[in-house]
Amino acid sequence: MALEFKRSDRPTVGIEVELQLIDRETKNLSAAAVPLVEEAAKIPGLTLKAELSQAMAEINTEICGTVREAGESLARQLVQVRELASKRNVEIAVSGTHPFQDWRERKIFPDERHARILEKYRWLARRWTTFGMHVHVGVKDGDRAIHILNALVNYIPHLIALSGSSPYWGGTDTGLHSCRAAVTESFPTGGIPYFLPDWKGFEKYFETLTGTGTIQSIKDIYWDIRPHFDFGTVEVRACDGLPSLKETLAAAALIHCLVVWIDDQFQKGKRPRQIHMQRYWLAPENKWQAVRYGLDGRIVSPDSEEKRFIRDDISALVEMLRPVADSLQCATELEGVLAIVERGPGAIRQRQVFDRTKSLVAVVESLIEELKII
Repeated sequence: MALEFKRSDRPTVGIEVELQLIDRETKNLSAAAVPLVEEAAKIPGLTLKAELSQAMAEINTEICGTVREAGESLARQLVQVRELASKRNVEIAVSGTHPFQDWRERKIFPDERHARILEKYRWLARRWTTFGMHVHVGVKDGDRAIHILNALVNYIPHLIALSGSSPYWGGTDTGLHSCRAAVTESFPTGGIPYFLPDWKGFEKYFETLTGTGTIQSIKDIYWDIRPHFDFGTVEVRACDGLPSLKETLAAAALIHCLVVWIDDQFQKGKRPRQIHMQRYWLAPENKWQAVRYGLDGRIVSPDSEEKRFIRDDISALVEMLRPVADSLQCATELEGVLAIVERGPGAIRQRQVFDRTKSLVAVVESLIEELKII
């Protein structure tokens, strides 16, 4: 089965952010997506899309040349969505999970695709009220996309550690930095992508799954990173939703730089850290370190048996990528990664608010306020 990978001649960038729709009075999730999506469709430039649960919706940028341009798009749309939501007594926020919502109360968005997901996955689908940030980076062909994907698997822990903002589930502290990652991994096409040698290998995988009725489209593959051939991008999906716009752009800049750096190394005949089948066992454990411990997790290098703290690896990574960031005009945004390391990501801050107030409602209120800073 030949799949056409839509060529991207430039390393364009696009960002998708999944929003929590929150009742202003109770601070619980609100089933407001249906009217909000319908009203947003009438507003030029606003791309508010349905997700599985009626308590969430997604905004996404246009195809952009820089992360800064994508940030301007997100900032404008956040203002527009906030105005729409306010008329319905709804607030918006972003984090990997809502701290105290009960998944059993959630309603599925009433359309054919989401009904099909519910029918197939049942309990798993009903739990799937989690919120992520996805970044698309344009690449030139399918083989390059697969090479980049294989190398990016090494950096899933870094992205989860930086973005982890889901310590709570159903009113309980899970002890995890990102329980969203644990939820998404429960799907048969979720989690770490399979090792694929080249684009033909992905074509065979895709043909097998579509031919057996396992999936219908690329949208049904929920990997942490996937090659989105319809868009001509590598789509990085590992991140929890980050509570502030500034943090969202920092993570997006890191991803943009990584994709371009890996592709550049490949074109020069060099091979940056690569996941090989015989070393693939490292990837799940390294990811777990980030899911459980965040920046304090210790990962094993795929090139040696050395263990390093994720926070230290991130600092070295930013230093290495600064020339790439200059070329992509996202140097300021990339420096924001170090600010997250210093301040602590969303999971840390949520726990700090709870320790101070003993209130998960206060945690939600802090998330609402963080997203207002543009």
